[in-house]
Amino acid sequence: MEKDEPTVKETTDQLAPSSSVNESSFPKKRGFGAALFPPGNTPGLRPRAKNHCRKFWWCDGLVLAVIVLVIVLPIIYVAIPKKAQHDVNASTLEIQVQDISDPTSSTIHLKLVSVARSGSSFHPTLDAFQAALFLEDTEPNIIPFGYVEIPKTNVEHETTITVDQTLNITNMDQFIDYNKVVMNSDEFRIAIRGRTGLHQKGLSKINVDYNKVVTMKGLNKLSGFNITGIHILTTNASDGSNMNGTVSIPNPSVLTVDLGNVTLDLSVQGTPIGQSLLPDLVLRPGDNVVPMRSTVNQSLVIGMITSSFKNGMLPLDIVGNSSVSNGQHLEYYEAAIQSNTLHVDLDVGSALAEIGLNITAL
Repeated sequence: MEKDEPTVKETTDQLAPSSSVNESSFPKKRGFGAALFPPGNTPGLRPRAKNHCRKFWWCDGLVLAVIVLVIVLPIIYVAIPKKAQHDVNASTLEIQVQDISDPTSSTIHLKLVSVARSGSSFHPTLDAFQAALFLEDTEPNIIPFGYVEIPKTNVEHETTITVDQTLNITNMDQFIDYNKVVMNSDEFRIAIRGRTGLHQKGLSKINVDYNKVVTMKGLNKLSGFNITGIHILTTNASDGSNMNGTVSIPNPSVLTVDLGNVTLDLSVQGTPIGQSLLPDLVLRPGDNVVPMRSTVNQSLVIGMITSSFKNGMLPLDIVGNSSVSNGQHLEYYEAAIQSNTLHVDLDVGSALAEIGLNITAL
């Protein structure tokens, strides 16, 4: 008997897939990728990723933390401090007022008004700090001539900084050199050095070095110094002076300097003829006109006029002798005025004519 042909239903049942899928029917991944993304019950990338996160979340967190530290820590501890130091270095400082008063043998009172300028987009706060004062190019191991207390400062594009304090002279030799430079220079440079903390919102304190060199106008050897209004006294004054007048002293700088009682030595072609006193001399910016009292050898001067300088113009050399305030010698100013010799053609003929001595008739 012939075997019956299979029915349509039986054929269909034989071709239909099983309702249960055996994982072994799919090719297995091997190696590192399979370890990180182990297969789940359902094929495809998304289920594998979910399965990876479920099993290896701790590893992902560790990797993420390492990546963050590698990127963020150099920014916080290297890039930002470097940027902060760069901005401090790039800023400028202009001293607009320097007022020195109440001098003693070892101290002065100092008022400084400065303007700091910064092009940075950041506006941090600088802690108060102590800054050392040097002449430019001073060796690092040299003691500064003084320290100023810089107040806490909120840095803007332009920031006014005021210092008002008694300054103790910590290195007299340096301060003497500084005053000589101020006296004899058209311009001079002073270094300001210190270390402070910088605070930017959202960041911890950053330590920065403050190292500025400031260019200032000096007294330029008192160029333009002149003696005017000379009067010869026929009777000595109570202090022994026998000639008085006024002195004009230009000051092209921003310095105001209290020099105390300044005594000047007078000579003509190397021959001393007397001394002049400028009492309570304070040099302020601009032209200064101050009184002068002199004690001179009148007979010697008249002899010079009648023999050598018959036009009545006496070539006078003037050198600083002393600077005294409240009975104390100010050696730092004395060294400066002694280092500068002034030359003036003094019209003595007019002063002699005023007391009735006509040099043309002598």
